[in-house]
Amino acid sequence: MEKRNYDIRAAGGPLTLEGTAIVFDEPAKIGNTTEIISPDALRGVDLSDVVLLTNHDGAQIPLARSPKTLVLTVTERGLEMSATLPDTAQGRAVHEAVKRGDLSQMSFAFDIKQSAFDEATQTRTITEIGRVYEISIVNYAAYPQTSVQARAGKESTMSTFNPVTASLDASQTQSRDVTATPEYRQAFFKSLLGQELTDPESRALTAARAEHRADSFNTLSGSAAVVPETTLNEIISQRHAQCGLWGEIRLFSIPANLAIPIGTPTDPAQWHVEGSNVDRKNITTTTVTFGAFELIKILSMSAAARRMTISAFENYVTAELKASIIDALGLAIVGGTGAGQPQGLLTGITWTTTNSITPAAITGDSLLQAIAKLNPAFVGGAKFAMSTATLFNSVYPLKDNNGAYIFTDTEKGGQHRLFGYQIVLDDNLPAGVIMFGNFRYYGVNVPQGVAVEVSRESGFTSGLIDYRALCIADGKPILPAAFVKIEVQ
Repeated sequence: MEKRNYDIRAAGGPLTLEGTAIVFDEPAKIGNTTEIISPDALRGVDLSDVVLLTNHDGAQIPLARSPKTLVLTVTERGLEMSATLPDTAQGRAVHEAVKRGDLSQMSFAFDIKQSAFDEATQTRTITEIGRVYEISIVNYAAYPQTSVQARAGKESTMSTFNPVTASLDASQTQSRDVTATPEYRQAFFKSLLGQELTDPESRALTAARAEHRADSFNTLSGSAAVVPETTLNEIISQRHAQCGLWGEIRLFSIPANLAIPIGTPTDPAQWHVEGSNVDRKNITTTTVTFGAFELIKILSMSAAARRMTISAFENYVTAELKASIIDALGLAIVGGTGAGQPQGLLTGITWTTTNSITPAAITGDSLLQAIAKLNPAFVGGAKFAMSTATLFNSVYPLKDNNGAYIFTDTEKGGQHRLFGYQIVLDDNLPAGVIMFGNFRYYGVNVPQGVAVEVSRESGFTSGLIDYRALCIADGKPILPAAFVKIEVQ
């Protein structure tokens, strides 16, 4: 749940509040990025049927609703609001709290339809808002150092994801996403099991659904919910053992069909003599645009699953998603066709004599040739990637003219190495194929995580409960020049 803080104040009339919901062209520091809302972001947006709540609690009676009791006006400054509260205990309490200054900030929930990201300045500009769902008066603001209103956005992870270094590794992110909370994690699995939720769990599930993130999926019911962030991280980390490239590529969480600039290797710094001119160098960038392809997996369990513990059920879901959704993505990283699925390393790069070698057999010389063919700008972070079969059947058995093994020191620091370069084992690579390059220049985008919905309709005759897992994702090489291939002919 992203938040922006704007002021709200009591007006002159009885039980009337006024405030600013959105401010245009004012930068807000959100995590490591700066965000700006364009003056055209609300052009053509339907502002009818927007409700005023407290703390995003949709279970309570709204304090006001547009256009009758909540007036929303787009001005040069932003979106101004004026609300007439009901003469009830709740309305009087909220009005008095705002009048005293105990409540002074707001929050609003909306969809971002279009945005642009400047990698050089780490600035995201929201150019088009799809819909405003509700605005809320809140007790606490996430960013009290700013003068902008708190709000909850559909693209909740965008503020904490750097498009160049983005990763789903929890150790590298500082997510404020509601799906990362323990309450949501419990609520997610208990709702799938049909178990009763506590009040905090119900609020967490309601808050997550207020983001409308699951609406991005082609769901068949209103029960869809996004897999908790901790569980998703566990699924991905378990894949590293067999799909080693998962740990090397860049994982993004950005809107689909948005062109993202990516920095490329540049010239090194220059030694400077005092008083002399220094040549200015422009930052070299390329752009990558990820599509939106949907993966679907049906999981079925006995209706007796209701009696499972939460931890046991989570282990089941983790194992099944790892063996289906994540495995499909891992396979696509290597050989995806790009037609209705991601574009793989082997299929998404044009291989010629300048970037590939086709020996009759793998030799020490062919491995050295691969190193020599790689653009020097990418050698610093380069690694070899191959299957376990290729490593032990074709690489390690290599001997010199005296019959001695070439790679006598094949492991260092717990990592397999060739000529000092780390080996990444990925059994999705075909036998006899070795890749050498900087795999940070291949990207996978998972903009909304994984959603799961439950259906108990088949349980009457089969005794089974069906779980439908959905994942929107894409992947492709970002810079083809960062890779070289060896393929035995």
